[in-house]
Amino acid sequence: MATGDLLKSAVDSWDKLTDILNVGRVIFYPAAGFCALLPVAMTLRMLSHPTAAPYWAQFVLDLTACCKSGAVWIASLVFGFLIANIGFVTVIDRFTMPMPEPIDKSSYTYSYPRLFSGGVAPKEGTGHDYAAWLIAEYYRYVEIAVYIPYGILLSLPVYSVYSLLYLIRTSGQGDSLALNASHYAFALWTIGSVIAWAVIWPEFWLPRVAEPLFQGWVQARRSAIQGLQDFVADPKTKPGETQSSDKKQ
Repeated sequence: MATGDLLKSAVDSWDKLTDILNVGRVIFYPAAGFCALLPVAMTLRMLSHPTAAPYWAQFVLDLTACCKSGAVWIASLVFGFLIANIGFVTVIDRFTMPMPEPIDKSSYTYSYPRLFSGGVAPKEGTGHDYAAWLIAEYYRYVEIAVYIPYGILLSLPVYSVYSLLYLIRTSGQGDSLALNASHYAFALWTIGSVIAWAVIWPEFWLPRVAEPLFQGWVQARRSAIQGLQDFVADPKTKPGETQSSDKKQ
Protein backbone atom coordinates (compact mmCIF):
# COMPACT_ATOMS: atom_id res chain seq x y z
CA MET A 1 0.00 0.00 0.00
CA ALA A 2 2.79 2.38 0.96
CA THR A 3 4.68 1.54 -2.25
CA GLY A 4 1.57 2.21 -4.33
CA ASP A 5 1.00 5.56 -2.65
CA LEU A 6 4.65 6.46 -3.18
CA LEU A 7 4.45 5.57 -6.87
CA LYS A 8 1.24 7.56 -7.32
CA SER A 9 2.81 10.53 -5.58
CA ALA A 10 5.87 10.31 -7.85
CA VAL A 11 3.70 10.17 -10.98
CA ASP A 12 1.61 13.13 -9.83
CA SER A 13 4.77 15.10 -9.05
CA TRP A 14 6.19 14.31 -12.49
CA ASP A 15 2.96 15.50 -14.13
CA LYS A 16 3.14 18.78 -12.21
CA LEU A 17 6.82 19.20 -13.11
CA THR A 18 6.21 18.67 -16.83
CA ASP A 19 3.30 21.09 -16.68
CA ILE A 20 5.55 23.72 -15.12
CA LEU A 21 8.47 23.17 -17.49
CA ASN A 22 6.15 22.67 -20.47
CA VAL A 23 8.65 20.46 -22.24
CA GLY A 24 7.15 21.04 -25.69
CA ARG A 25 7.66 24.77 -25.43
CA VAL A 26 11.22 24.33 -24.17
CA ILE A 27 11.90 22.57 -27.47
CA PHE A 28 10.29 24.80 -30.09
CA TYR A 29 10.50 28.20 -28.38
CA PRO A 30 14.33 28.10 -28.58
CA ALA A 31 13.99 27.03 -32.21
CA ALA A 32 12.03 30.20 -32.92
CA GLY A 33 14.54 32.26 -30.97
CA PHE A 34 17.49 30.61 -32.71
CA CYS A 35 16.13 31.41 -36.16
CA ALA A 36 15.86 35.09 -35.25
CA LEU A 37 19.12 35.39 -33.29
CA LEU A 38 21.39 33.45 -35.63
CA PRO A 39 21.91 36.27 -38.18
CA VAL A 40 22.42 38.75 -35.31
CA ALA A 41 25.18 36.55 -33.89
CA MET A 42 26.67 36.08 -37.36
CA THR A 43 26.73 39.84 -37.91
CA LEU A 44 28.46 40.48 -34.60
CA ARG A 45 31.04 37.78 -35.33
CA MET A 46 31.70 39.12 -38.81
CA LEU A 47 32.24 42.64 -37.42
CA SER A 48 34.65 41.37 -34.78
CA HIS A 49 36.82 39.33 -37.18
CA PRO A 50 38.72 40.15 -40.35
CA THR A 51 36.66 39.65 -43.51
CA ALA A 52 39.29 38.40 -45.91
CA ALA A 53 37.18 35.49 -47.17
CA PRO A 54 34.75 35.78 -50.10
CA TYR A 55 31.14 36.40 -49.13
CA TRP A 56 29.76 32.85 -49.08
CA ALA A 57 32.90 31.45 -47.47
CA GLN A 58 32.63 34.12 -44.75
CA PHE A 59 28.91 33.38 -44.43
CA VAL A 60 29.55 29.68 -43.85
CA LEU A 61 32.33 30.42 -41.35
CA ASP A 62 30.08 32.71 -39.31
CA LEU A 63 27.13 30.35 -39.61
CA THR A 64 29.12 27.34 -38.41
CA ALA A 65 30.74 29.18 -35.52
CA CYS A 66 27.44 30.60 -34.28
CA CYS A 67 25.62 27.26 -34.57
CA LYS A 68 28.30 25.74 -32.32
CA SER A 69 28.14 28.54 -29.77
CA GLY A 70 26.50 27.66 -26.48
CA ALA A 71 25.90 31.34 -25.75
CA VAL A 72 23.75 31.64 -28.88
CA TRP A 73 21.62 28.68 -27.84
CA ILE A 74 21.18 30.01 -24.30
CA ALA A 75 20.19 33.41 -25.67
CA SER A 76 17.80 31.65 -28.07
CA LEU A 77 16.00 30.05 -25.15
CA VAL A 78 15.33 33.45 -23.61
CA PHE A 79 14.55 35.20 -26.89
CA GLY A 80 12.24 32.38 -27.93
CA PHE A 81 9.88 33.17 -25.07
CA LEU A 82 10.02 36.84 -26.07
CA ILE A 83 9.05 35.92 -29.62
CA ALA A 84 6.20 33.82 -28.24
CA ASN A 85 4.84 36.80 -26.31
CA ILE A 86 5.16 39.13 -29.29
CA GLY A 87 3.69 36.54 -31.63
CA PHE A 88 0.70 35.94 -29.40
CA VAL A 89 -0.12 39.64 -29.05
CA THR A 90 0.46 40.58 -32.69
CA VAL A 91 -0.74 37.41 -34.42
CA ILE A 92 -2.66 34.77 -32.48
CA ASP A 93 -4.70 37.19 -30.39
CA ARG A 94 -5.95 38.82 -33.62
CA PHE A 95 -7.20 35.63 -35.26
CA THR A 96 -10.93 35.41 -35.91
CA MET A 97 -12.80 33.10 -33.55
CA PRO A 98 -14.91 30.55 -35.47
CA MET A 99 -18.66 30.55 -35.07
CA PRO A 100 -20.03 27.86 -32.72
CA GLU A 101 -20.93 24.65 -34.51
CA PRO A 102 -22.87 21.58 -33.38
CA ILE A 103 -20.61 19.23 -31.42
CA ASP A 104 -19.81 15.98 -33.21
CA LYS A 105 -20.24 13.47 -30.41
CA SER A 106 -18.59 10.72 -32.43
CA SER A 107 -15.37 12.72 -32.75
CA TYR A 108 -12.15 11.85 -30.99
CA THR A 109 -11.94 15.24 -29.25
CA TYR A 110 -15.40 14.84 -27.73
CA SER A 111 -14.69 11.27 -26.62
CA TYR A 112 -11.18 11.98 -25.36
CA PRO A 113 -12.04 12.77 -21.69
CA ARG A 114 -13.92 9.48 -21.42
CA LEU A 115 -11.23 7.51 -23.24
CA PHE A 116 -8.35 9.07 -21.33
CA SER A 117 -9.97 8.44 -17.96
CA GLY A 118 -10.80 4.83 -18.75
CA GLY A 119 -14.46 5.60 -18.12
CA VAL A 120 -13.85 6.64 -14.51
CA ALA A 121 -15.21 10.09 -13.76
CA PRO A 122 -12.97 12.39 -11.71
CA LYS A 123 -13.93 12.70 -8.08
CA GLU A 124 -15.19 16.01 -6.83
CA GLY A 125 -12.37 18.12 -5.45
CA THR A 126 -9.60 16.44 -7.46
CA GLY A 127 -7.40 18.41 -9.83
CA HIS A 128 -7.82 16.05 -12.78
CA ASP A 129 -9.01 17.67 -15.99
CA TYR A 130 -9.16 15.04 -18.72
CA ALA A 131 -9.70 17.65 -21.45
CA ALA A 132 -6.83 19.98 -20.52
CA TRP A 133 -3.99 17.84 -21.89
CA LEU A 134 -5.60 17.42 -25.31
CA ILE A 135 -6.43 21.12 -25.55
CA ALA A 136 -2.86 22.05 -24.61
CA GLU A 137 -1.33 19.62 -27.11
CA TYR A 138 -3.52 20.86 -29.95
CA TYR A 139 -2.48 24.42 -29.10
CA ARG A 140 1.19 23.46 -29.53
CA TYR A 141 0.55 23.03 -33.26
CA VAL A 142 -0.83 26.58 -33.43
CA GLU A 143 2.21 27.94 -31.61
CA ILE A 144 4.64 26.05 -33.85
CA ALA A 145 2.85 27.28 -36.98
CA VAL A 146 3.19 30.89 -35.81
CA TYR A 147 6.32 31.31 -33.69
CA ILE A 148 8.95 29.43 -35.72
CA PRO A 149 7.95 31.03 -39.07
CA TYR A 150 7.78 34.36 -37.23
CA GLY A 151 11.35 33.85 -36.04
CA ILE A 152 12.43 33.11 -39.61
CA LEU A 153 10.56 36.20 -40.79
CA LEU A 154 12.42 38.37 -38.29
CA SER A 155 15.75 36.95 -39.43
CA LEU A 156 15.45 37.86 -43.11
CA PRO A 157 16.07 41.63 -42.78
CA VAL A 158 19.02 40.89 -40.49
CA TYR A 159 20.62 38.73 -43.19
CA SER A 160 20.21 41.71 -45.50
CA VAL A 161 21.97 43.92 -42.93
CA TYR A 162 24.71 41.29 -42.61
CA SER A 163 25.28 41.43 -46.36
CA LEU A 164 25.27 45.23 -46.41
CA LEU A 165 27.84 45.44 -43.62
CA TYR A 166 30.00 42.89 -45.44
CA LEU A 167 29.83 45.09 -48.55
CA ILE A 168 30.87 48.16 -46.56
CA ARG A 169 33.77 46.38 -44.84
CA THR A 170 35.10 44.93 -48.12
CA SER A 171 34.44 47.98 -50.30
CA GLY A 172 38.15 48.76 -50.50
CA GLN A 173 39.12 45.27 -51.65
CA GLY A 174 39.44 44.57 -55.37
CA ASP A 175 37.40 46.40 -58.01
CA SER A 176 34.74 48.36 -56.11
CA LEU A 177 32.65 48.81 -59.26
CA ALA A 178 32.42 45.11 -60.13
CA LEU A 179 29.43 43.11 -58.97
CA ASN A 180 30.24 40.08 -56.86
CA ALA A 181 28.50 37.50 -54.66
CA SER A 182 27.97 39.95 -51.81
CA HIS A 183 26.01 42.33 -54.06
CA TYR A 184 23.79 39.53 -55.29
CA ALA A 185 23.32 38.19 -51.75
CA PHE A 186 22.32 41.63 -50.46
CA ALA A 187 19.76 41.95 -53.25
CA LEU A 188 18.51 38.40 -52.62
CA TRP A 189 18.03 38.88 -48.87
CA THR A 190 16.42 42.29 -49.34
CA ILE A 191 13.97 41.15 -52.00
CA GLY A 192 13.24 37.98 -50.03
CA SER A 193 12.50 40.04 -46.92
CA VAL A 194 10.10 42.31 -48.77
CA ILE A 195 8.26 39.40 -50.39
CA ALA A 196 8.07 37.47 -47.12
CA TRP A 197 6.77 40.43 -45.08
CA ALA A 198 4.45 41.88 -47.72
CA VAL A 199 3.10 38.76 -49.45
CA ILE A 200 3.93 35.33 -48.03
CA TRP A 201 3.25 36.08 -44.34
CA PRO A 202 0.06 38.20 -44.55
CA GLU A 203 -1.46 36.85 -47.77
CA PHE A 204 -0.63 33.16 -47.59
CA TRP A 205 0.77 31.82 -44.32
CA LEU A 206 -1.53 33.53 -41.82
CA PRO A 207 -4.88 33.19 -43.63
CA ARG A 208 -4.30 29.77 -45.20
CA VAL A 209 -2.18 27.93 -42.64
CA ALA A 210 -1.98 29.52 -39.19
CA GLU A 211 -5.51 30.90 -38.77
CA PRO A 212 -7.32 27.74 -39.99
CA LEU A 213 -5.14 25.75 -37.60
CA PHE A 214 -6.13 28.11 -34.77
CA GLN A 215 -9.81 27.82 -35.64
CA GLY A 216 -9.51 24.04 -35.71
CA TRP A 217 -7.99 24.19 -32.23
CA VAL A 218 -10.88 26.32 -30.98
CA GLN A 219 -13.40 23.79 -32.30
CA ALA A 220 -11.42 20.92 -30.77
CA ARG A 221 -11.30 22.76 -27.44
CA ARG A 222 -15.05 23.29 -27.45
CA SER A 223 -15.63 19.66 -28.32
CA ALA A 224 -13.31 18.36 -25.58
CA ILE A 225 -14.87 20.63 -22.96
CA GLN A 226 -18.37 19.56 -23.93
CA GLY A 227 -17.26 15.94 -23.84
CA LEU A 228 -15.85 16.41 -20.36
CA GLN A 229 -19.01 18.12 -19.14
CA ASP A 230 -21.23 15.34 -20.50
CA PHE A 231 -18.89 12.70 -19.08
CA VAL A 232 -18.95 14.21 -15.59
CA ALA A 233 -22.73 14.62 -15.76
CA ASP A 234 -23.31 11.01 -16.83
CA PRO A 235 -20.17 8.80 -16.69
CA LYS A 236 -22.03 5.60 -17.58
CA THR A 237 -23.42 6.84 -20.88
CA LYS A 238 -21.37 6.12 -23.98
CA PRO A 239 -20.59 8.98 -26.39
CA GLY A 240 -22.97 7.67 -29.03
CA GLU A 241 -25.82 7.42 -26.58
CA THR A 242 -26.00 11.03 -25.41
CA GLN A 243 -29.03 11.96 -27.44
CA SER A 244 -30.97 13.40 -24.54
CA SER A 245 -28.37 16.11 -23.99
CA ASP A 246 -28.65 17.08 -27.69
CA LYS A 247 -32.31 17.94 -27.31
CA LYS A 248 -31.59 20.10 -24.27
CA GLN A 249 -29.07 22.09 -26.25
